[in-house]
Amino acid sequence: MNILVKLALVAAAGGIGAVCRYLIELWLKATPMGFATWVINSLGCLLIGIAAGWLVNTNCGWNENARTAFALLTMTGFCGGFSTFSSFTLDCVKYYENGHFMIWVIFGTMTVFVGLFGCAIGYYIGKQL
Repeated sequence: MNILVKLALVAAAGGIGAVCRYLIELWLKATPMGFATWVINSLGCLLIGIAAGWLVNTNCGWNENARTAFALLTMTGFCGGFSTFSSFTLDCVKYYENGHFMIWVIFGTMTVFVGLFGCAIGYYIGKQL
C-alpha cells in the first residue's frame, strides 16, 4: 500500500471522526463544561481499545495490507479525529484558571482513569471478536 493511499485513509476517517466529535459536542451542549470532552475521550479510548484488541487477534485472517488499512482507518484516522487529549488539557486549564481546583483534580483524574479502563476493556472485547 503506497503512502498516498495511507494518507487518504487517515484523512477520510479522521474527517468522519472529527464530525462525530462535533455532533456529540452539539448533543451534549447543555451539559457542564468539559463533560462532552470527557464522554468523547472515554468513548475514543474504548473504541481504540476494541480496534487494537481485535487487530491483534491472529484469527482474523487478514493480510498485512488489510490489517494496515484497518488500523489507519479506525485507530489513526477515526479515533485520532474523534478524540484528542488536547481538548481535555484545555478544559483542565480552564477549571484551574477559574479557581475550581477540586473540579480540576476530579475531572483530570476521572478522564485519565476511565480512559485507561475503557481502553483495557475495549482491548479485551476486541480480542474476543
